[in-house]
This record gives sequence, structure tokens and C-alpha cells, in this order.
Amino acid sequence: MIDPLDGTNNYGIGLPIFSVSITLIYRSEPVLGVIYEPIVDRLFVASQGNGASCNLIPMHVKSKKEIQKGTIGWIQGHQVQNEENAVRLRQHLDVHFKRVMRLWAPTLQWCMLAKGDIDGIVLYNSEGDDLYSGILMVKEAGAIVIDFDGHEFSGMSSEPYLIACHPAHREHFLNVVREGLSR
Repeated sequence: MIDPLDGTNNYGIGLPIFSVSITLIYRSEPVLGVIYEPIVDRLFVASQGNGASCNLIPMHVKSKKEIQKGTIGWIQGHQVQNEENAVRLRQHLDVHFKRVMRLWAPTLQWCMLAKGDIDGIVLYNSEGDDLYSGILMVKEAGAIVIDFDGHEFSGMSSEPYLIACHPAHREHFLNVVREGLSR
């Protein structure tokens, strides 16, 4: 799967936050993910069972002592727009974390989580060619990727609703997401 320009809208307005994403899928599972951020010349690589790296330096997700003071990424599909549940959940996340980022370049948010720069990702129905390189990247960096019901995510989905974070923060993220969807 290839996304030659993840962050198309950013690129279009001159915002230098975009990347190229390539994922090798085998039997519906990502086995190799490569993400290149050309503006800063960063090459992220993850291969199944071999970890993840940025310019050959291994990456690892980090656990934050006070996760409610953490910064997380929000990723939503183009088709979601202002869907009521998405808006409600996004607002709920804004109240329960220090900062919720929307980069509109999902692969870079996955890389930020893998590097330990952010503390988690909540993805609301965003399927695309950029999804699976990012999922592999964070898993190989030690994160968990689960659906909104708490089940480990594997394979592929046409309508994914996912949480990615350090394993120590699993319950906090699940609780916040469930609260946000039940309001």
C-alpha cells in the first residue's frame, strides 16, 4: 500500500507536515512499514518482529506518570467530518488530556507516538493507505493498538475505531473513550 503524499492538504497550503508511506501487507497483516518525512530527512522503518527506528535509531513508546497531562493525536476519516459522535468524543478528549493534536498527516502522528513524543492516538473511522505503516510502527515500538471495545487490533478494517498507547495506559484511554461516546 502506498500513500505518496500523506498530508495532502498540509502540502497544498504550504504547511511542511507531510510524508510518504509504504506498507508491505502479507495475509492481511502489515509486515514492513516505511515512512519518509522529506522536509527534515527522517526515515522511519518498522518490520514485524524487528522493532521500529528513525534514521536507524530504535524507537520506543513512553509511559507518562500523569497521562491526563499527556498530549495525544486525533485521527479521523475524511467521511466523518462533523459526525455527532466524533465531535462529542473529540471534545471529551480535549477536556481529559493536556492537548489533542490534529496534524492531518496521520503517519507522522503514528511516528510521534513510536518515538515517545506524544502519549497516544485515538482514531475514529479513518481507513486509508497510510494507516497500516503507522500501526506497525507503534506496535514495533512497544505500543498496544486496540479497538474501542478493548480488543487487540490485527488485520485490516474498512471502518477502524482504534486506540494506540503505551500498555500501561490502556485502561485510562478505554475509560475516557467510553465516557466520551456515552455522553
